Amino acid sequence: MKRAAPSRGAEGALPEPATDRDSAAQPTERQQFIEQSATAVGQAWAERWRQDLHREGRPTAGGWPGTLREARTQVEIALPGELLRRKMPAITGVERELAARTAYASARDEWRRHLEPEAP
Repeated sequence: MKRAAPSRGAEGALPEPATDRDSAAQPTERQQFIEQSATAVGQAWAERWRQDLHREGRPTAGGWPGTLREARTQVEIALPGELLRRKMPAITGVERELAARTAYASARDEWRRHLEPEAP
């Protein structure tokens, strides 16, 4: 059985196929919300570490002490409830992992912005 050739536009060119490239360039409202929330989670996490150290009389010094595993926990605590409150679908595994990595990077950057010299 023969197939008909695809129809050509007014100028004889085949129409451009739709790509995900355009949609990937513009993050959705959900993606923006998750990224911004994960960034805020990371910043708050780093601030809690700093406060805990200061209560112990220790400076915020050295490398970021948090782990990616802890970042996953921070995200799991913060994001699902907020998505539910906003009537958005539950966070997916891929979104959760990206959010955890964003939170971790945000916390590490926040930590580095507030480093203090260690006492001799």
